[in-house]
Amino acid sequence: MRPIKLGPYTPAVASTTAFNAQTFNSTGAATAPTTTSTTDGLAHLVTLTSPAQASLAGITFTIAGTDADGHTITDSVTGPASASTTTSVRYFKTITTITPSATMGALVLSIGIAVTAITPTIALTNSVAAAGMTVAVTGTINYSMYETFVNVYTNDAQPVSTAITALTSKTTMLSANSSTSATGVYLLVNSLTASATVTVWLNQSSSGMA
Repeated sequence: MRPIKLGPYTPAVASTTAFNAQTFNSTGAATAPTTTSTTDGLAHLVTLTSPAQASLAGITFTIAGTDADGHTITDSVTGPASASTTTSVRYFKTITTITPSATMGALVLSIGIAVTAITPTIALTNSVAAAGMTVAVTGTINYSMYETFVNVYTNDAQPVSTAITALTSKTTMLSANSSTSATGVYLLVNSLTASATVTVWLNQSSSGMA
């Protein structure tokens, strides 16, 4: 496998209005936010933020969109109480629609992103040679690299994963290897300062193909 470069990315800082700069409201129908994609090329956790109003905690919001690899995904998030925020479990690069389980009446939401984000998955070849990775940052980014052992070409590849210990919660340029049986790797952004960047280089020998 020839060397692969992922990035550089300048991950977005947290924003409660990244997907919906105005106020989100629905009678219970699937409704698109005003902005449908992240601006940094990464998939982020989605935040639902309520202004000071009656609670939306009794409503479940089903988010539909795509993950970092373009797979169609959904996530059900309990609505926030008044003047509070709830966060999705899954990472979204795009949002197609958000569907509340009941009418929201006059209540509104802001749809945003958390700092926490993931890159697309880099598929690895089936080889006895472990993939070597180097991660470089400018500014301050706390990152972790994960490897997966499932079919990376199907949905849900990223949630089934294991942290590469040598690249967990790091903030400087470091290199490490994946497991020889890993099928793919991706980077998780844990925290950052504004305008920081992160780049991943990967190289895997094509010898010894199984």
